[in-house]
Amino acid sequence: MTTPDDAAATFKEFDYDGDGYVTAVEFKLAMTARRQQVTGDEIDSIWAHADKDKDGKINQAEFTEAWNA
Repeated sequence: MTTPDDAAATFKEFDYDGDGYVTAVEFKLAMTARRQQVTGDEIDSIWAHADKDKDGKINQAEFTEAWNA
């Protein structure tokens, strides 16, 4: 079972530049660091689900909502 702290810690891990958003590039880097391979299609699918405001990046609220889905 995951907790809100797990989501927050993972978001911080993925937000490489600490700007409060996870970009597709940061997501890909984080997944690679975790030894998880993701394709462009998979990133597109994640973004379609998680990027609620369609600004091309995922903020912590969007990340947490997707995390808990």
